[in-house]
Amino acid sequence: MNKYLLIIIAFCFLASICSCNDNVSLNSPNGLVVIIKADDLGDTTANWNRFMKIVIDNKICAGVGVIPGRVTTQGSISEMKRINELRQSNEFPYIEFWNHGYDHHKTNKETEFSGSDLNDQTKRIQMSQNFLFDNLSSTCHTFGAPFNKTSGVTSSALVNSPEINVWLSYQKIEKHFLGDWKDPNKKVITKMDQHIILNTDYLYLNDFPIGDIINNYERDKEKPYVLIQIHPAKWDERRFNQFEKLIHFYKDRHLAIFMTPYQYFRYLHKEYTQVE
Repeated sequence: MNKYLLIIIAFCFLASICSCNDNVSLNSPNGLVVIIKADDLGDTTANWNRFMKIVIDNKICAGVGVIPGRVTTQGSISEMKRINELRQSNEFPYIEFWNHGYDHHKTNKETEFSGSDLNDQTKRIQMSQNFLFDNLSSTCHTFGAPFNKTSGVTSSALVNSPEINVWLSYQKIEKHFLGDWKDPNKKVITKMDQHIILNTDYLYLNDFPIGDIINNYERDKEKPYVLIQIHPAKWDERRFNQFEKLIHFYKDRHLAIFMTPYQYFRYLHKEYTQVE
C-alpha cells in the first residue's frame, strides 16, 4: 500500500480518537473545552429530567447546581442518586451535581454569599456538602454562588471546605477576594494549584440562538475553556431545541470537548481517567 495513503489513514484514525469526549488527550484537547453550568436544581421535574436525558443521550456531560433546601421529596433524591451513578467511559459522571448554596435566599440587602458573614457562608457551604455526600454517596468538589453574588469572605469560606477545588463564577458582577483561586484562561495551572475559578463566558437566561453560539465560538475558540450558564427549569420546547443545536454545533464538527467542572480540574492536573 502507498506509504502516503497509510499516513492519511493513520492520521484519520488518530483524529477520530481525539474527537471523542471520553478519551480526550491529556496534552491538548481537540478544540475548546466546553463546561455547561446548569443552575437551580431543587426537586426534579419534567424539565430537569429532560435536560439530563438529553445530556446523557448525546454522550456529553454537564454540571448541575443543587439547592438542597429546595429538595423536598425522596423521589427527587432517588433520581439524583440514579443519575449520579451513570458514568462516561472515563468513569466521570455524565452529570456532576455541585454545591449551589443551601436555600438560594435573597432579601433587599443580602443573598447567601453577599451581605452575610464568614461563619454563615462557611455553614451554608458545609450544609450543602453534607447533603450531597449523605444522599449521593460522593464528595462534591465544585461550588457556584446563587445569583452569582459573592463577597470578600467567600474565598475564605470555601477554603474551610478543602474538598472543593472548583469555583464557578460570573466575575462581571461578583465581588470577591480570589486568594489562590486561579483562572485557567489567565494562568497556567500546575499540580500545586488546588483551587481553580472558572468564569462564566455565556450567560443564557432566556434564549441562545444558533447565530449567537457561532459568533461566541468564533470570538472565544482560542481560550482553553468556556463556561456556559443555563437555567433548564424554565425552558419551553423552543429552548430545548436550541440547546440541542448548541450541542450539535460543537459536537458534530468536533469543535469542542465537553467536560464537567471537576473533570476539567482533573484534566488540568493530568488525572483525566482517575476518579475518587
